Amino acid sequence: MKKKILFTILLMFGLMTSASAVYSDNNVGSYETELAKFPCDYQAKVKSLHNTYPNAIFVAQKEFFDWNRYKEVSVNWTDMVNAEMGDKSLIYYTAPANYKGNAYNSEKTWYYATRAAVEYYLNPYNFLDNTYVFMFESQYYKDYHIKEGVEKILSGTFMANKNCPGSNKTYSEVLLEAAALYNVSPYMLAARLKQEQGTQGTSPLISGTYSGYEGYYNYFNVQASGKNNTEVITNGLKCAKGELSKCSGNNWTSPYKSIIGGAKFIYKDYVGVNDTYNVKGQMTNYLQKFDPYGPKLGGHQYMQNIMAPYTEAKSTYNSYSSFSNYRNFNYVFYIPIYSGAPNTTNNNCNTNTDNNTNTTSNPYKINGNYISGIALGTSVSTVASNTGGTVTNSNGTPKTSGKIATGDKVKIGNNTYTVVIYGDVNGDGQINKIDCSEILRYYYGYANYSGEKREALDTNKDGKIDKVDASQILRQYYGYASIQQ
Repeated sequence: MKKKILFTILLMFGLMTSASAVYSDNNVGSYETELAKFPCDYQAKVKSLHNTYPNAIFVAQKEFFDWNRYKEVSVNWTDMVNAEMGDKSLIYYTAPANYKGNAYNSEKTWYYATRAAVEYYLNPYNFLDNTYVFMFESQYYKDYHIKEGVEKILSGTFMANKNCPGSNKTYSEVLLEAAALYNVSPYMLAARLKQEQGTQGTSPLISGTYSGYEGYYNYFNVQASGKNNTEVITNGLKCAKGELSKCSGNNWTSPYKSIIGGAKFIYKDYVGVNDTYNVKGQMTNYLQKFDPYGPKLGGHQYMQNIMAPYTEAKSTYNSYSSFSNYRNFNYVFYIPIYSGAPNTTNNNCNTNTDNNTNTTSNPYKINGNYISGIALGTSVSTVASNTGGTVTNSNGTPKTSGKIATGDKVKIGNNTYTVVIYGDVNGDGQINKIDCSEILRYYYGYANYSGEKREALDTNKDGKIDKVDASQILRQYYGYASIQQ
């Protein structure tokens, strides 16, 4: 019997220490080694990202540990999409109509995400740009995580430069304390708090006054789920009080204890790898949402909000970009590659030349199939010269003169990208009241645009099409401000 127990312990230890798909940031290869593991379409985007972040490593996650099989296995794209359908993926009521299914809760603030929404937010390829790549950033504590960066994320919220009740520290100092204790990124913790509590901090989960649970707080909304607000709040405060099995021992009687305890929960159940807690290694915001590990795909996710990795990535990027040297930090990004996923079938890479982008001379932004960052009014000849490519209009007819416009095509090497000029919705190379009306038509449901037109509608690049985008166009038209390209 003792031998059997010892064998089991050794087997588990071997699994926990030898599974290469369970990463430590110290076990990744060089940039060149890891780049070669990506499909060719991904390589083009990784190369572009590497120009921006030259010290970053990009890791292709092609296999994930499966506890049913006790080995690493690839994950099929269709299986992953199907796993994320239903109540695993919710979207906020302000989302575009084609991304919203039936209402999830009685208040109609959350909706079931449609298949179109799942396929968009699940696909890593859609987010390999300078901003949203941070949903794939390793969430381990780094020496470049500092108080000023945490405060940048908390800026504009009720926690910014404020004392954290239950301690003699500010919220940012408490987050740094929690990060050091549990080897997790304080930037991730700050972005998660902002995601969960918003800017005002009015949730009953952190009021300390909810009937029956006075004096208890749950800042990270741990285990706060349910079909209506009452269930969500009650379950979250039961966790804070230690009344749920997964929350045994919790006694979060102050905001300070809630933040420290919540950080421990995130580490124990998600970020930690090769330790005494688990070997899942959901060490990115993306992995914490979608969970491609077995035995049940999507079975261990932190949040139902399908846009959470997207919004948290933007908060993190905004913090990093406030520092002059942020592009030179030693980031590690873990990017899942699913078998059969879009943009994964092209494996005939030319390793001798970079036939995807002229990244050393191209000053514009490559994001998937789009090229942006081109100033309004830029001539076609300038774009051709800067990229070393050729330009055609949307119908494929060569275009050698005039202004570049949304819908034009730029061929660089073997790849062709569609131009997006934010605000130029109708593709005439101008930004005027016609474009403003197109945004309002979309917003009120009179028109439904996709592709580069929908991309151009989002003038402030927040993932939503609303009146703010329309006002951006009017501000540019009347000369009060310019839309950032």
